[in-house]
Amino acid sequence: MVKSVSVLDVAREAGVAAGSVSRALNGSKHVSPALRARVTEAARRLGYQPNAQARGLRLGRSNIIGMLVNDMRHPMYASIIAGVEHELSLQGRMLLLADAHGEAAREQAIFDTFQRCALDGAIIGASYHPDVMQAAHYAGNRLPLVLIDRDVEGMDRVCLERRNALRVATRHLLNLGHRRIALITPALDRVPGGERIAGYDDAYRQAGLPAERRYIPRMNSPLQDGGEAMATLLDLPEPPTALVCLGTRLLSGALRTVRKRGMQVPRDLSVVSIGSTDMMEFANPPLTCLRVDLMSTGRAAARLMLRRLEDPVGFVAERIELESELVVGESCGPPPA
Repeated sequence: MVKSVSVLDVAREAGVAAGSVSRALNGSKHVSPALRARVTEAARRLGYQPNAQARGLRLGRSNIIGMLVNDMRHPMYASIIAGVEHELSLQGRMLLLADAHGEAAREQAIFDTFQRCALDGAIIGASYHPDVMQAAHYAGNRLPLVLIDRDVEGMDRVCLERRNALRVATRHLLNLGHRRIALITPALDRVPGGERIAGYDDAYRQAGLPAERRYIPRMNSPLQDGGEAMATLLDLPEPPTALVCLGTRLLSGALRTVRKRGMQVPRDLSVVSIGSTDMMEFANPPLTCLRVDLMSTGRAAARLMLRRLEDPVGFVAERIELESELVVGESCGPPPA
């Protein structure tokens, strides 16, 4: 059995006291550069690995950050989580991930557990439930928190800009000659859906046209299948000639219905996806999309958390907003004659 290397072993190797080893490896300001280099080199030669759990207990830290997501099946979460984990790992911290599966009660229970556990902080990924957001607001002083895509005043948050993004996408279709543009997005009575509708209305108003609200069906979840909604839209006396749709199961279901009807993109229907995932690279034709760097979203949230932990008293709540970019593919053209 291989014996683990201890602080005493490093101290003997470096020819210093054990307390000097601890101070040097823990970044104490009361250690000279020469002594720090001597201890670090001795630890490297011996292959010394500090006991992170014991060190965390001494410093009052666990080096673990919790992250609550609303539903991990959402294809855009993977890149955000990867960004968070990458940034935290660079600083020697672990990510504890919890999935609420879209259930309000489970989301609240996870958040309560985060507060009871010895976590250094928590990142809340796109909570849909106001009770959790209210609890997060009051817990912010006890547990460092960063919100993703929820704009709560006085809290650290990374927000995605939506209104201008939808304005740009809708204007792109209007400029191609479309007037009957469908918008499929969930949670119309919540901030994300409301901002998208506002951008959709802006584009019509700026073009001097009345917005076509009859082409905006009510959807409850981004993981809902969009096939039925698309079928209802196509059965209208004047069906839409273009579609802007959240790039999740909503879009895949909508496109499946379009294919079943014998329609082709963009000959019969122009399509813009809200968001872009790796799988969209294989779409035929390549989709025009509103793309946001989701890895950067996760990294930005992790950096906010790390800055908060470095200066828990002096850090002023920060809001970061990430813009979307319209990436023109081959899925849009003029409306059918």
